[in-house]
Amino acid sequence: MQSVPPKNCIRMYRPQVEPSSLERLQQVLESGWIGLGPVTEKFEQELAVSDWVGKYPVAVNSGTAALHLALVVADVPKGSAVIVPANTFVSTAAVALQHQCRVILADIERDTGNIDLNSVREVLESEPDVSAVIAVHYSGIPCDIAGLNEISSTYGVAVVEDCAHAIGSMWQGRPMSASPHIQAYSFHATKALALGEGGCVTFPDEAGAERARRLRRLGIDMSARSWSNPYDIPELGFKYNMGDIAAAVGLAQLEGLSDKLEKRRSIVRQYRERLAGLPVELVRESHESDRSGGFAVPVLVRDRERVRKELDAAGIESEIYFRPLSEFPLAATGTTPVAERFARDIICLPIHPLMSLDEVDYVCERLSECVV
Repeated sequence: MQSVPPKNCIRMYRPQVEPSSLERLQQVLESGWIGLGPVTEKFEQELAVSDWVGKYPVAVNSGTAALHLALVVADVPKGSAVIVPANTFVSTAAVALQHQCRVILADIERDTGNIDLNSVREVLESEPDVSAVIAVHYSGIPCDIAGLNEISSTYGVAVVEDCAHAIGSMWQGRPMSASPHIQAYSFHATKALALGEGGCVTFPDEAGAERARRLRRLGIDMSARSWSNPYDIPELGFKYNMGDIAAAVGLAQLEGLSDKLEKRRSIVRQYRERLAGLPVELVRESHESDRSGGFAVPVLVRDRERVRKELDAAGIESEIYFRPLSEFPLAATGTTPVAERFARDIICLPIHPLMSLDEVDYVCERLSECVV
């Protein structure tokens, strides 16, 4: 029995804002202070006691800002090289260029969409000036963090995790907060924790977080404040701070995040059950104890453009994550044949907490008709 077609288009994203946001925003607006202040601090405290993100979170105005701060606090030398996966959003490479580093592309695993650590090792063996690796948890599927640890210790490079998709993900049964690396998260409108714009950078220790708190606001240090000296700037930083308006929305979004993450996981499970046996490749976790945060539902298909057009005609939105970075003017080097093939075949299916399981069934039925 086929499912009933939806009355409206099944959208790729449907950001949902908690009703309590209005009350929290009113309190901020009436407080007389709407910039970086006590509400942002409260938001950071609530993030810190969760297992959805890393430890010692520092709230910033975008995931891109979080990545750049990560490189700075990790003391990545300017003029060195940074390895990034070819399969990622442009921000992952852009921050390295903004930090005056050279970008080297590593290939990916077709099964997970994540960075291929063998490709990383090959680059490290041939390129002497690599100082850092940025590993992306593609669509919320965890990277091999243990393998990244081994690479860091063997080659003496910093590891930064791009966790833009990975809010609520788990690796080998452990939450993201158990990772020993600096991590960068995005709170963009499409993400699981959606503020419109925003993000946070997390650290394995308080010292890194304290430095990031100064650097996110131009490096201003208020500890030396006096009647004649408003502040010091021991190290010049950036204008990356979050403000209390965004943080108020963030605090409200945290209230329902656990239920929304569980809904995303249930949708992922339904997709995988319904798509099993079809001529599509499921992009998924490599270990049984890993759990995707459910940012996206990626599958690999033949004749991707035709399939997307047929889904669109059936009222189903889809997305491509991502074009390989080699196609952009980044002056990046590296040979990445798996990523290039992946980019030709990948299609990401709709997922958001307002999506019903009946709608998932409808998407799967239409997809099955496209790929047979």
